[in-house]
Order: sequence, then structure tokens, then C-alpha cells
Amino acid sequence: MLKYCLAPILLSTLLICDWLGPQAVWCFFFGFSAFVIIGDQIITNDHSQFRIGNTKLNFILYLILPLLLLKLFNMTLIGMGDHGSIIFMILADDTLFNVWDRVYSGFDLFGIILTSGLFLGGIGTVAGHELVHRKKQSFGFKVSNWLLALTWDPAFGIEHVHGHHKYVATYQDPETARRNEGVYSFIIRSTLGTLKNAWKWESKRLAQLGLSPISLQNQMFQIYLRSIILTAAISLGGTMSLVVYFGSVLWAKIMLETVNYLEHYGLVRVAGAAIEPKHSWNSNHMVSSTLLFNLTRHSAHHEKSNLPFWKLEPYKDAPMLPNGYLSMLYFILLLPWKYREIMEHKLADWDANYASEQELELIRSITK
Repeated sequence: MLKYCLAPILLSTLLICDWLGPQAVWCFFFGFSAFVIIGDQIITNDHSQFRIGNTKLNFILYLILPLLLLKLFNMTLIGMGDHGSIIFMILADDTLFNVWDRVYSGFDLFGIILTSGLFLGGIGTVAGHELVHRKKQSFGFKVSNWLLALTWDPAFGIEHVHGHHKYVATYQDPETARRNEGVYSFIIRSTLGTLKNAWKWESKRLAQLGLSPISLQNQMFQIYLRSIILTAAISLGGTMSLVVYFGSVLWAKIMLETVNYLEHYGLVRVAGAAIEPKHSWNSNHMVSSTLLFNLTRHSAHHEKSNLPFWKLEPYKDAPMLPNGYLSMLYFILLLPWKYREIMEHKLADWDANYASEQELELIRSITK
């Protein structure tokens, strides 16, 4: 059970690196990337599973929110030297980490954006994704709304639950990447489609209650209001802090959509047919699986989305990604054409060993 503490431990380490300075942040970025990528390659795949309830693991998910709020506080400190806030100068201890007295270069800020986005999107949104599946009005669901507010992404939770899980692997789902679709065009299509569908869902829900979609009863507006509050607090650090924050949000969004891209790339399902493990790319790589709260067990998640992450089965016979999530993410973004070339072989195997006759007919019709 302690292995799932990896995410908060690494996030806490990043917070310390923020205080130590930009060089420590860059060292963390390369060290973290190497640890995850190499660890996934050399450590045996994870097939463990909790079959009984273990609500203690929920606390680890909840812990992500205050740690990320501290991360935003660090972003605010970046611009304090220019902004001259007397409040934080009173809190300063010159013998510790005098963050606000540093002069940051563009290279320094880029390193902070890379690491911040990795954890806002890679850990914050993943925890939010897990908790958004909990019952509405539960504490976990409320925490998920704040986690999604960190990245200005209220549409994700709504569309993910009410759209993606219903239409996955079909052309009705904006979050399913199509065969030979480039990742950057997918990011735009998925983002716009998710916003459109989430708005339509909320409008329909509120109309059934006799309410206008332009109201605070709209869940999208509720999360946007949280985002505005967080951004207002960060703005105390001045322009530099806001640049770092929105740069991190952009990188987090790119990461989220790239993960969406790899999770279902090229897979198809006949509309209305049962959702099976074969309709998601799976991965049991130890480090990625542990760090991302078993999001990598995506075949099981789509088959039984009501299960908490610790109960998801590893499904050794599901379609498998060739590498762990972080390896795939960097590879997709840096060499997208090479990724599609590699996945052609994986899709050929899927067609031969997983696809039904109806799915093969569908593939032939959409690839003409």
C-alpha cells in the first residue's frame, strides 16, 4: 500500500527543489524523467491488486490537492521580488530559501513550467480523474473539482464521465484518437469537442431542472470560479508568476490530451456494443502504474469505471502499450510520425487477434 505514496513523495521533493533554486528544479526534471522511464524498463511489471476495500488510499489522493496548492504558492513567490509584497517578506527567513530575491532567466522559468505542468497534469489531473468517478456531493468529488480547477479544465470531468465512458473507441468520442491522426491535431479536436459536449450536457441537465445554463448551478462555471480564485491569488506574485502558471496549465493540458491520445489510439468499437478490455491500450509498467494510481490499467477502468484504482485488474491479455506512459508521452510529442509507424504494427495485431468481424468491417469503411 505504501507504494502509492510515490506521487506525494515526488511532489514534496519538487517543492523542496523549488526553494533550492532553478538548477535543482532542472536536476529534478531530468532525474524524475530518468527514474520513471528507466524504472518502467527494468522493474518487473506490476500485477498486484487489492480485492478488499481500503479507504486509507483515498487519503493519498486527497493529499495531492494541498501539495499542489503549495506548488502554486511557490509560483507566486517567483514574482515577489518584483511585486514587493510586504506580506511574504515578513514570512521570509533569510537563512532558509529566499525564493523571491532571485533573478530568473527564461531558461529557469522554462524548467519550472516543465516540472509544474508535469505534476499539475500528470498527478493533479490523474487524481482528479480518479475522484470525479466518486459519488456526487462526496468529499472525493469535491476535491476532484478543485484539482480540475488548478488547470482551468471543468469540461474534462463532465465529458469524461458522461461522454467518453459511453462512446469510447467510436467517432462520437472526441477523446479517442483515430488511426493515422496526428497528436497535435488531435489535441485541438479533443479539447474543442470536450468543451462542446460538456456544455451541451450541462445545458441539458439544467434545462431539465428548469434552470438556465448561464447560472452558478452550471458545474463548469463553478469550477471556473475556483480557477479564478486560484489565479487571483497567484497574481499577487505579478506578471512573472502568471506566466509560469499559465505556461504550466498549457503544458498540463497538452499532457492530458496526449495521454488521451495514447490510451485509445486507433481502436474501434461498433456504436452500442459492449465496452471490453480490448477497447483500451493497457500498461502494467510498475513505476508509471504506481505513480498514476493505476490509470495505466485502462482496460479495467473502462470495463468497470465504478471501481477505485486499487481494485483494477492488470489484464495481462489486453492490448498492451510497448512502453510506460511517460516514455510514450515524450515519444509521441517529439516523434509523432515514428509513433504512428510503431503503432501500425500494434494495430495490425489488434485487428488480427482482438477485432470482431463487425469491427473489421468498420475499420475497412473508415480507412477507404
